[in-house]
Amino acid sequence: VFVPGVMGLVLTLISTLVSAVTVVREKDTGTIEQLLMTPAANWEILLSKIFPLAFLLMGDVLLAITIATVIFHVPFRGNFLLFLALSSMYVFVGISLGIMLATISSSQQQVVLTSFFINLPMVQTSGAIAPIEAMPPVFQVLSLLNPLRHYIAIVRGILLKGVGLDVLWMNVLALVAFAVVLLTISVNKFRNQLS
Repeated sequence: VFVPGVMGLVLTLISTLVSAVTVVREKDTGTIEQLLMTPAANWEILLSKIFPLAFLLMGDVLLAITIATVIFHVPFRGNFLLFLALSSMYVFVGISLGIMLATISSSQQQVVLTSFFINLPMVQTSGAIAPIEAMPPVFQVLSLLNPLRHYIAIVRGILLKGVGLDVLWMNVLALVAFAVVLLTISVNKFRNQLS
């Protein structure tokens, strides 16, 4: 039960921090201005930031699942393609959070410190460290607004129980909603910054 939780934690920390630091570093070094002088459209610049990161983070997902099954002997009872698809959805949630952090930060140090105010509450209310049932009722309700909680429920469901979309559909819908909302907000904020 603990290993899927750690997978979610690692993926959250890496996706938010790497995407945020990548965008902020370009602001620091002034390469954003150089990108704006190219004939590339704003959405093309943004896609060039999102897709390579998503590809690398999916490599992290594969590495994590390999370590979990080979070294820690965590059983993989569910559908592997469903796991990859939902993990990629969560990767986009993490990247969009990182881009949003980058648009409100002016330096790499600021983005790293700001990320702690986002990541620590996400980790604490995700159910990865302490069971959600053991939390006060207020935090149990607030945890429903935490994408990491839904991702960990999905990973535990697929890996340990072998369940599919018929059981996990509420968590999947929540993850899709988070991905769409956060990606839309971060894209708009990034586009405004480029403009």
